[in-house]
Amino acid sequence: MIAVAAAVALPVALSACGDDGRTGDTARFCELVQDNLAALRADPTTADEIDGLIDLWTDVGQRAPLAIEPDWSAHILLFETARDSDDQEEILARMYATEQSSVAVAAWLQDNCAVDFGPVATVVEQVTTTIASSTSAPA
Repeated sequence: MIAVAAAVALPVALSACGDDGRTGDTARFCELVQDNLAALRADPTTADEIDGLIDLWTDVGQRAPLAIEPDWSAHILLFETARDSDDQEEILARMYATEQSSVAVAAWLQDNCAVDFGPVATVVEQVTTTIASSTSAPA
C-alpha cells in the first residue's frame, strides 16, 4: 500500500480549453479532469480504491488529446505497476521513469486547461529551459 501511495503522490491534472484535432476534444478532456480533480489526486489506501483510481485515470485518459496521451498513459502504467508488483525496485524504477511525464501532464493541464494539479513530487529535480529573446538593438 505504501508503494501505491507514493506512486499516486508522484503524478500530476483543468477550464479554458481548445481543440487539438483529436476525436475527443481538449475542452471535454479538461472538463472531465476538472470534474474529477479530487479523485484523480486521491491517495488510495485499499485495493478497491486503487482499482477505482486506475479505472478513473483510464476512463479520463480515453478522452486525452494526442498531445498529452502518452504522458497520461505513463501514469496508468505506474499505478498498475505499483498495484501488481511486489518488487520495490521495479516500482521505484517506474516512478523514476514517470517523473518527466508527471511534469509534462501538470504543465499541459496548466497551459491548456488552466488547472493547477498541485505540486509534482519528483526524485530528480525537473528543469525546464526558456530561451530569452534578445533585447539589444543592432549596432
